[in-house]
Amino acid sequence: SGSRDASTDLTYITERIITVLCPAECPEPLYQQNLQEILVMLQSKHQHNCMLINVSQKNEALNRLKHKVLDTGWLDHLAPNLDQIFSVCSSMEKWLQTHPRRVVVLHCRGGKGQLAVLVASYIDFSSMLNSADLSLDHFAMRRFYSNKLSALMTPSQKR
Repeated sequence: SGSRDASTDLTYITERIITVLCPAECPEPLYQQNLQEILVMLQSKHQHNCMLINVSQKNEALNRLKHKVLDTGWLDHLAPNLDQIFSVCSSMEKWLQTHPRRVVVLHCRGGKGQLAVLVASYIDFSSMLNSADLSLDHFAMRRFYSNKLSALMTPSQKR
């Protein structure tokens, strides 16, 4: 059961928005191995159309990867400010709109609150910009947020 608790979880929220969650207590070697396996799978499926967004504290291992990485440097258990959230949502939108095969991988190690903040913010951000062609994605993101993330947020993250 201990290794199960330390496993890294990959979830396709939509066809183009993916989450990679790893508990903070996951030992570093296991984390590195799981992350490498996930990246090999993503590379085979999406080639160079992946942008990894790290919503946890800075992680030098991610910057050594041969993928486009946006490292937010957000601190666990503290809500990012609105400028930071808007900047990441804008980067996601620009990346996804540039080519229909592009995907965004949201990486979180430790507290899932930052991921919840970003998913909830992107739901609102994208709904302001887009039309009905994203309604299924919008529904999928809301379901993922409600089922997996909202209960894990601190009050400041929910605001």
